[in-house]
Amino acid sequence: MWAGGMGAVGRTDMYFHATLARTFINALSLRGDDDFIDRLNYYYTPIMLSVACLIISAKQYGGTPIECWVNPHSRESMEEYIESYCWIQNTYWVPMYENIPDDHTAREGSLKEKQIGYYQWVPFILIAEALMFSVPCIFWRLLSWQSGLNIQHVINAACDSQAIVDQADKQKDTPNSKLFPRSMISKIKCTRILAGHYVSSLYVITKLLYALNIVLQFVILNACLKNSDYLLFGFQVLADLYAGKPWTESGHFPRVTLCDFEVRYLANLNRYTVQCALLINIINEKVFAFLWLWYLILMLFTTISTMLWISQTLLVAEKVDYVTKFMQIAQSSDSRKEFKYMNGKGSGDTPYSVLSFAPHLLDRFVLHFLRTDGVFILRMMANHAGDLVVVQIVRSLWREFRERNWREFAEFEEMKDAGAALRGGGGGHSKHRVPPQPAVMMQHNHRFVTMSNPVATVMSDSIKSDDFS
Repeated sequence: MWAGGMGAVGRTDMYFHATLARTFINALSLRGDDDFIDRLNYYYTPIMLSVACLIISAKQYGGTPIECWVNPHSRESMEEYIESYCWIQNTYWVPMYENIPDDHTAREGSLKEKQIGYYQWVPFILIAEALMFSVPCIFWRLLSWQSGLNIQHVINAACDSQAIVDQADKQKDTPNSKLFPRSMISKIKCTRILAGHYVSSLYVITKLLYALNIVLQFVILNACLKNSDYLLFGFQVLADLYAGKPWTESGHFPRVTLCDFEVRYLANLNRYTVQCALLINIINEKVFAFLWLWYLILMLFTTISTMLWISQTLLVAEKVDYVTKFMQIAQSSDSRKEFKYMNGKGSGDTPYSVLSFAPHLLDRFVLHFLRTDGVFILRMMANHAGDLVVVQIVRSLWREFRERNWREFAEFEEMKDAGAALRGGGGGHSKHRVPPQPAVMMQHNHRFVTMSNPVATVMSDSIKSDDFS
């Protein structure tokens, strides 16, 4: 009867929900400028919500979501009217052992808190939640491109080059410097907006929006279910389902409710109360219980991921240590290749050049050349393309940094050779030690370098970041 009463309207609404869900999912395709926790929020969770929406819509518009018991002598049209009225008008739940007030005015006041008015709106609630989960992703994708750096293209290029790196690793005669052209390296140069912190700061804000959105989901469930204790209510529903406690005792998602309606006969107004079965609440209970548990797990993972990204973005030591790891891997790889070449075990006519590692310039390389956005992109590359690709990228970026600051590297090599000579001349059988040399201040294009024997220390605070970008 319900299916016949709704007819084409129900099928049209169901088709509308299916089309909206399919369009929404296609718009939020996976990209390389995020991590797995982000995808759980903006991609997989909306898919689950859309599937739940379609299941409930199929039952709601194509099946029989409510059935009311009426007088057997009533006409079929009257039964359809009662079911339609009780569907659009809130019903209420009263335990079987409790008495119902005879006075309708008193009944409306005492049973107002027991009204159930969410079952009609469940598909729309689920679609709204899916849209809310996509808001942080849309925020990130709309604003990240304004930095002048197309992160997605950079990450895709790194993923595409992963196959080249794997092939070159098998062919030992391929120099690493030929794997990554300068055009690709130039894409990693950071924006001037917020001094190279724009993209990373925007990503941290996006992470915070994901966490805030999950908190709002609990608030929405609380408002829709009209239960001020919904945070505990989620545990209660799961506990009831696990223990097999019937809804007749708990009152959660009741299947049998009451509905009051009025019928006017000429000048008389007659009031009736019928008992209805909310079949749709069988599905709603399972859907909301699963979503509550999923939101709790997602909140845990999102919070941990957000805290990690905040620490990796704000802490200088985290950024320097992360780049140092790849620098050491590149240096170790170059040393092995040079050893094989010098011993005639390597192939090719071009000798391998060991990466010159100047530790005292590493902070400048990370903080003023790569900056926070550059380290952020390296982390994204490692997540999607692997560490081997990042090693090659860091090697190429370090060599470009060395070309731009060749004076500092030349002075570092000279001081290193001088220190080695001093250690060689003053060791062994010599009874005299070379006294420590005073620090000498040299000026090169308004850049001050402090030299001491045998170790040099560059005053990083006196050098502008523009000199290294």
